[in-house]
This record gives sequence, structure tokens and C-alpha cells, in this order.
Amino acid sequence: MDNQNARSKKRIGLVAVVICCIALIGAGTLAYFTVEETAHNVITTGKVQMKLHEETADGKPFPENGISGVMPNTEVDKKVFVENTGNADMYVRICVDKSIQPADGVDAALDFKNITLDIDKQHWTEKDGFYYYNRALKPGEKTEPLFTVVQFGKELGNEYMDAKIEIDVNAQAVQSKNNGDNPLTAAGWPEM
Repeated sequence: MDNQNARSKKRIGLVAVVICCIALIGAGTLAYFTVEETAHNVITTGKVQMKLHEETADGKPFPENGISGVMPNTEVDKKVFVENTGNADMYVRICVDKSIQPADGVDAALDFKNITLDIDKQHWTEKDGFYYYNRALKPGEKTEPLFTVVQFGKELGNEYMDAKIEIDVNAQAVQSKNNGDNPLTAAGWPEM
């Protein structure tokens, strides 16, 4: 029986060695059927960027300190437009804030009834306090000017003498691709 146990152990050992060899051969064979590949992809998003221009009639920047000594029945050149300096098409809108501060010692409620802007209503649409440029602006393009002059009517009385008139312009832009059919339906406009 001892002989028989020894033979059984040899057979079991031989079977175990054969199974291990088959497993190693199988694993080696599987390695030949395994493939690995790596791809490196770079995706760059578009850039919505703009420049707001405020210029005089001769194309120079509007003076930072403004213009003084304006009299009734005159016009001040102030051309306002936006340039797309990014690499993506965009919609543009502009908000115009106007204020008048009377001269020291003058107690009067001044308004803009006789101070007007020559707003371009062909290329711009007014809605909710903003002027929307009617089409998407491509990279490198400029809008038509929203306005080009500030007109001071001849009806301005003495209460407007030395008054400080401010016309602040704030422009905003959003991407136009995949963002509605026009600027009025576009989403993502910044909050004011």
C-alpha cells in the first residue's frame, strides 16, 4: 500500500504539474490576444471676448475726463460700438445709464428730455433696458455704432449751466453658437 500511495502521490503531483503548465501556456497565449492602445485628445473651448469702443468722430478714444463747456444747441461726438476680439461668434448687448448732477447751489430736477442720443434702431433692438445687436458678431467684426452723437437741445435753460452729465455704457456678450436664434432668445446674459 505504501507503494500504491507513493504512486498516487506521484500521479497527483504529475497532474498538478501538467495543470500548472497548461495554465501558464494559456496565460501566455492570452497575452498574445490582448491589445492596448492610448489616444491623447486635446479639446479647446471657444473664447468669448470683446472690446467696447467709445470714440470721437475722428476715431480717437473719447476723453476719459469728458468734455466741458458744452452749450445748448450743440452735438458732442461719441461713437459707441463693440468689437469681437475672441475666437467665437457672439451676441452683444449694451446698457446705457444716464445721469445729470446739477451745479452746486442749483436746486432743480434735471432730466434728459432735451439731451438725446442718435440711437441706431436699424441694427439694434431695445428690450428691458438693453440694446441688443440684431445679429451674431463673428471674430474680428465690429458692430455698427449704437450711437454716434449726444445732442444738447436749444431748449436747455440756465438750470443746466455747469451741470455734470454722465452717459455710462456697459457692454455684455454671450456665445451665439447653440444659444438661440437671436440675441433676444439667447441664454447666459450676465446679471446687472
